[in-house]
Amino acid sequence: MSVEEGTLPGLIVREATVEDNDSLIALELQSPLLMGHVEESFDHSPDFFACHRLQGDYRIVLGELKGRVVGVMAGVIRTPVIQGRPHHLVYIQQARVHPEFHGRGVAWALARDLFAWAQERGGEGPYYLIAPENKPSVAFGGRAGRCWPVDVALLEFDVSEAQGRQAERIPEKQLGEAVRLVNITHTGEDFFEPLTFESLATRLSRDRQYSINNLYGVFEGGALVAVGGLWDKGATTERIHVEPATGVTTRSRGAAVVDWGWAASRREAFIELLRCLAAEARALGRSTLTICEPSLGALPDPGLLRHRSTLNLFTPTIQPPPAESIRGLYVDMLYL
Repeated sequence: MSVEEGTLPGLIVREATVEDNDSLIALELQSPLLMGHVEESFDHSPDFFACHRLQGDYRIVLGELKGRVVGVMAGVIRTPVIQGRPHHLVYIQQARVHPEFHGRGVAWALARDLFAWAQERGGEGPYYLIAPENKPSVAFGGRAGRCWPVDVALLEFDVSEAQGRQAERIPEKQLGEAVRLVNITHTGEDFFEPLTFESLATRLSRDRQYSINNLYGVFEGGALVAVGGLWDKGATTERIHVEPATGVTTRSRGAAVVDWGWAASRREAFIELLRCLAAEARALGRSTLTICEPSLGALPDPGLLRHRSTLNLFTPTIQPPPAESIRGLYVDMLYL
């Protein structure tokens, strides 16, 4: 266990354990993100750590003051390709500080722990994805500057009316074909981490939330021509949207598309698959299906109502390239 003194007198920074589960769930609910004029929080009951188990080399640290958990931060080591070159970075996937302790150095104490942990693993530095409406987090993540000139884009499809045939699962013997389709679809997009047969097999074996049973495809003559993984994020996470001015609270649970791509000239096959995944999400009781849109128009239109949102990308230790050299920005939804 890593323990260090924080900048707030008496603050202890240490690695979170399963014994902290209830305290971390409560902290998240008590520390909503300020998104302009609304508040957004996430309920991870009953298992705060569920989403993290899908990730690879991750660390969750918390700040504790007199036995009370007042902050949490999670980081995961990634090796994305940026402008044609792989970089070993720590993605700061989650950060919360109780409102009573804002501006008292808690976040930086947690960040220092994660930066040191990442450096021990060869990490070059951190990166952040932050909604532009989340001004406090933008101020934290953007202190070192280096905000990319192009935002990461997400498409959230309304699946309430989604119709589609039952999606076909991809057998293990065709995982290599799935790897090839994902890689050819996204090679050249910044922050894409190319797959190998071994890395995909590992992703599918970390936790039953996302396994070989969640990887679907479209086949033509036995050949795989489109692939997409369906992660039921809503099984472990509920988003809570509150409008303080009106008191209206909206709760929702969604699913996400990961590990997706299609063969050359087979965009239509992916449209079919996307409709199937939307119907699967609806059958699970989810309200939305979210997918990364690497560049405008990169995704074929499945004919569903959709909402487009963006995230600012910060790379404090890497100078962002000019906008014209960015072919696309990819985000792995398992880490978002």
